[in-house]
Amino acid sequence: MPAKKLITREMILNAALKLLRERGFEAVNIKELAKELKCSTQPVYLSFTGMDELREELIPLAVKEFEEIMRNDSEKNEIRLYDMEYIHFAKREPKLFCFLFMRANAFAEIKRRLLPIIEQSVTEFMEIYQISHEQADDLHDHLWMHAHGIASMIATDFCDWDLEKVHRMIEECKTAFAGQYGVTKIEV
Repeated sequence: MPAKKLITREMILNAALKLLRERGFEAVNIKELAKELKCSTQPVYLSFTGMDELREELIPLAVKEFEEIMRNDSEKNEIRLYDMEYIHFAKREPKLFCFLFMRANAFAEIKRRLLPIIEQSVTEFMEIYQISHEQADDLHDHLWMHAHGIASMIATDFCDWDLEKVHRMIEECKTAFAGQYGVTKIEV
């Protein structure tokens, strides 16, 4: 009978997510994973062909963590990529934020995985403001990119704006961008 595997892929991925959240993706390597799991490097090598495979499996786990945190922070259990919850996430989880939203080629991967969330916001904009899908999508992207800029500066300690100022900036941005479509205030 073969020996029972003591360190599973799931354990390795959970350790990788923990390292990612605490120290950033640079800390997610085979040596650090083995240290975190209190084992040799062999279980990691036996479970993954390399760091590229591990990263590919870590992305959906990180997205799921992002979604759970965002839903828990939302009053209505909704995810808004253009609202203060996004800023709060970047402030509380800067390493995870940077991995998800600030690494090379992240946008294509993340946008594809977050498409249902984006489409929900776009649909709401279309219904509430009576604008086309293209206009609603543009509005969402404008708002998201503005919020993303602020979140990026906060996650990387580029600035230390107080959150009241950030909230005011987000609301002013919503009003300004919505004005392009004859909307006086974003309601969602």
